[in-house]
Amino acid sequence: MASLMPNEKASDMLKLTLAVAAIAASLLLAQLVRRVGRFVRNLCLLRSFPLAPGSNIILGHVLPLLKAPKQGKGAWDVMEEWSKAKGSLCRFRILATNGVIVNDPIMLKRIFQTRFKAYAKDLSLSYHPFMPILGTGLVTADGDLWQKQRLLMGPALRVEILDDIVDIAQRGALRLAEKLEQYKGTRQIVHLEEEFRLLTLQIIGEAILSLPPEECDRVFPKLYLPVMEEGNKRVLRPYRKYLPTPAWFSFKYKMAQLNSFLTHLIRDRWGARQAGNVPERGDILDRILAAIETAGTKWNAAIEAQLCYEMKTFLLAGHETSAAMLMWSTYELCRHPQQREKVIQEAVRAFGPSGSNTATRPAVDNMLYTLSVLKEALRRYSVVPVVTRSLKEDDCLGGNTVPADTMVVALLQGIHNQWKDPAQFQPERFMPGGEYDQFDEAVRQYMFVPFIQVCALSCLCPIAGSVLHSLSMAASSRI
Repeated sequence: MASLMPNEKASDMLKLTLAVAAIAASLLLAQLVRRVGRFVRNLCLLRSFPLAPGSNIILGHVLPLLKAPKQGKGAWDVMEEWSKAKGSLCRFRILATNGVIVNDPIMLKRIFQTRFKAYAKDLSLSYHPFMPILGTGLVTADGDLWQKQRLLMGPALRVEILDDIVDIAQRGALRLAEKLEQYKGTRQIVHLEEEFRLLTLQIIGEAILSLPPEECDRVFPKLYLPVMEEGNKRVLRPYRKYLPTPAWFSFKYKMAQLNSFLTHLIRDRWGARQAGNVPERGDILDRILAAIETAGTKWNAAIEAQLCYEMKTFLLAGHETSAAMLMWSTYELCRHPQQREKVIQEAVRAFGPSGSNTATRPAVDNMLYTLSVLKEALRRYSVVPVVTRSLKEDDCLGGNTVPADTMVVALLQGIHNQWKDPAQFQPERFMPGGEYDQFDEAVRQYMFVPFIQVCALSCLCPIAGSVLHSLSMAASSRI
């Protein structure tokens, strides 16, 4: 009898194992059925929307999007072509991910305002290549986390900080203007886009971290810009993230170096505050640290890591779009002498013939035409061409139901091309009484979605004015 006990125990163990395996298999099967059911349901609901051309039964629209760079296009250009062919709301598919393209200002208002809580930020695709930079910063945070981070960053986002940035921007513009003066008459090629990148990084570096221009030039081109370049490449070639190439190792190394630089700077600044060394008029980081101190928040490694993400978010959100906008503005103004002369006249009135008069907010606020030039550059070239969201629950767009889990692509470039003569560069559109003011008030805000705050744009007016003043004697073909 005793000899049978081990066999009974083994049999019981086998039964238990089989029971657990059966339960696990049932759960997996149920999950699979739910996913398949949800996919089929979503597909049925989306059939009411016109399908974008070029779909493959297995890959969906992967191939047309992958071929776009070889054709000199971005994925957003292909999507705009689809929208023109199929209407302001059409569907597409990337493997198992269903998506809709939205090219209508009324629907944009629903996505960004009326029902914004239903449209989550798309971290799995659009932001994914930049997550090592952005992390849980303000740009990628959503819901309760966004509210928490917004409160943390509140002191840094108050309008009075713009007074400091105007002065910083003017000094930066004068440095660049002096640098460009050296090239006059030399017939040397000036890579102005690169100069604008360095300039915007200098301005942001001084505004958020009080870094002198020389330190910004030493650190950011070496650590930050290569990381950004690799992130941009991963947008079009996602596989780069997974291949252990020299570029992959370089990205990891430079990312670690940048994080170390910023973390030590943040830690040292906090230590200085605790020792009683508090600046009388601090930068953006000082304002955030003061808010943390006032709230009595305990300092730890998590706070340091979060602040590191926030500082990198300021760099990414501020420098890339601003540099591109300044470059396109300069390009167009070099092609249009009358527009260029108006910008130069505003710069002379605001800062004097030499451009050295102290910048003030009132003076900058009166540079209405220059501000209109910057806005028109953002409209004409759509520095941020698309914004993607992930739908958290069923919603209605264009009279039809869009199911949850659908990727929603807000085609800002398409909206910007719905203006009169969209290919023409006409800053007058944004002057008082211009085309922008003529749009219906209900949708006006969503006919121009630059993803740069207008108050921040005004701070860049001194740059545009000073640089154009310096370039006024140069032929546009040499810029």
